[in-house]
Amino acid sequence: MQNKTALSSLSNVFHEEFTAKQAMHYDLPRMTKFLSDELNDRLESAIKDAGDHFEGRNTSASCIMTRWDMHENYASFKKLGELVINLAKTIPLANATNESGDPRQYDYNVADAWGLIYNKGQFTKSHQHWPHVWSFTYCVKGCKDCAPLVFPDAYYSQSFTQVEPQKNQLILWPAWLYHSVPEHKCDHERIMAVGNLIVDWDKSLRSVTEHKLTPSPKGE
Repeated sequence: MQNKTALSSLSNVFHEEFTAKQAMHYDLPRMTKFLSDELNDRLESAIKDAGDHFEGRNTSASCIMTRWDMHENYASFKKLGELVINLAKTIPLANATNESGDPRQYDYNVADAWGLIYNKGQFTKSHQHWPHVWSFTYCVKGCKDCAPLVFPDAYYSQSFTQVEPQKNQLILWPAWLYHSVPEHKCDHERIMAVGNLIVDWDKSLRSVTEHKLTPSPKGE
């Protein structure tokens, strides 16, 4: 009986400590950047040209979803990927040292990128993109009344928990963080360009002469 009591007590302590540590880990960096209008028309055109690749077969999203290699087939998505990578490299987590002690910076590649068109009544269930490093979404078309991007496990920062769409808004977050989009209630389309980054290990192992962050994109 004593053993059972001790094990139960230990289990409760472990649960409390694990939950506390787990919760702390959810207060994570999220980067937001506003880009120029120049890219929007090209991205919207690319998304509509690609069309609904999955035709409802995707289990997470009920909206229109393009193919997942848009960055390899459309110049606008390739450009967006470059801007996202530059933004990711400004995050302090992207800096480290190599075995000789020289400073280096992690570099990234776009693993996949696709377009989403939400019409009234459509939504995306909670999901995450592990084992990718960073996920991103760019608002091509939308307004603050459109369905927000929701992070259900980000307890400590209200601005991080729910993000209302704004045109030209680029958001970057850790890919393993669960996120969803509730039912879209606006009559107009909510159009997003989204994707994931992975580490480019070949570039990341090269030394850099100065331990300096890459400047963030200016939006041109």
